[in-house]
Order: sequence, then C-alpha cells, then structure tokens
Amino acid sequence: MSVNVQSPVTELNGNELLAWLNISLQTHFTKVEQICTGAAAFCQLMDWLFPGSLVLDAVRCQSTEKLDAVYNYRLLQTAFKKVGLTGNVPVEALLNMDVPACLKFLQWFKSFFDRNTTGRQYDALKARKGRSMGPPAPTGID
Repeated sequence: MSVNVQSPVTELNGNELLAWLNISLQTHFTKVEQICTGAAAFCQLMDWLFPGSLVLDAVRCQSTEKLDAVYNYRLLQTAFKKVGLTGNVPVEALLNMDVPACLKFLQWFKSFFDRNTTGRQYDALKARKGRSMGPPAPTGID
C-alpha cells in the first residue's frame, strides 16, 4: 500500500523537477507541460515505486494523440487504485497543458515518490525496453 500525500511538500521549482525526472527516467524533457501531455513518465514512476501496479509495456511512451494520453491516464488511475491511493488525477487540466496544474501535479508526484520510494535500483530505459519518452535527446548541433 502507498503512503498518500495530500499536498506537495517539495520546494523544488520546475527546472529542478525536470532535472530530477530526466535523470531518474533517462529522458530529455525541457518543459513541465511536456510531461503531462502523455502521462507516460508518471506511469513509469508508478512502475518503479510499485512493480506490477501497471503493465509498463502497455504504456504509450510516445503519445502524440489525445486518445493515447487519455489511455495512459486511465492506466495511471488504475495503478493508483491498486496501491490504495485516493483522489483523482486532474486529467483535463493536464491534457490542456495548464502549466500551473502541470507543475502542481509534478510537485505532488515528486512528494509522493519521495514518501514511497524504497531505494530500489531501477533502470528506466531498460524497463521500458529502450522506448523513447518525451522529446528527442539534444544533438548539440544548432
């Protein structure tokens, strides 16, 4: 069972949260709202915290369609229920890339992650079988 977090307790700003997420999941997000449009990052964090709470292979990592994002949010909400987490994900605000809502949800999720992590080692890229997530890696060529 999970330890619920009622409100974000992290003081990290958007850039610090992006850095944490990019290091943790081996991604290259540059904007908070990129994370919220597809929910794949949140799904993978749930897989890390609670193995078996969702089927990571079912997550649509490169979701470009709203239908894919809605599908991923359903997976996330189902995983929340499996681990006893109450409350709803603000799906509409996240899908509409409401930046304050995206930042608030990411802050909440970081607090939730910190309260529930066991320190288990996790290779995010290997867990998602090399599938990319988010924007492509910068090439260094302008």
